Amino acid sequence: MMQPTLTLRYVPEADDILELMTRVVVRRRLRRRALGQAVVVLVTLWGLLVLLAVAAPAWQWWIPALLLAVVLVRYVVREFAVTTRWSLRRRARAIGRRSPRTRLAHEMEIGPDALTIRVEGQTTAYAWSHFGSFTESDRQFVLLDRTGRASEIVPKRGLSDAALVPVCRDLLTQYLEDPTAPPAPSASPDGHSG
Repeated sequence: MMQPTLTLRYVPEADDILELMTRVVVRRRLRRRALGQAVVVLVTLWGLLVLLAVAAPAWQWWIPALLLAVVLVRYVVREFAVTTRWSLRRRARAIGRRSPRTRLAHEMEIGPDALTIRVEGQTTAYAWSHFGSFTESDRQFVLLDRTGRASEIVPKRGLSDAALVPVCRDLLTQYLEDPTAPPAPSASPDGHSG
């Protein structure tokens, strides 16, 4: 019985790492924290403005108040900037430069038993039970673990033909629906057998 497998070959790009980073729960937590801090800063600045307007202090008090306002606003802007896509892209590129493994050719096999990744003689296999679902973008599939966190990427550019994208989607759906069930008998989409 032929078990369907699909093999992808690619070299990771910064956008692959970026896709993983944008789906991380930590990013959403950082954005919520930055939003909370922005509210605190705005309330503080409003209170400072009211205090200065009511107390009508001498001009010497306006300078420290203005400096404090600038520092608080700059802090909030920096907190938001950390979670922007531009900042994440910069960090993804830095990860790519620091890690030589991300510059090596990858071979990924989507098979009935596992997702297997080979990089320069090292093989890592993930049982389908490790993953809970996947999401799809125009560039890739992102496999999510059981907690919903991004775990692995499957770049569409790694397929030998763009016509294999629906086949890849179907295989991922099939293997993730019931990771313990044997696959339905069919011919391999790219001529490989498992």
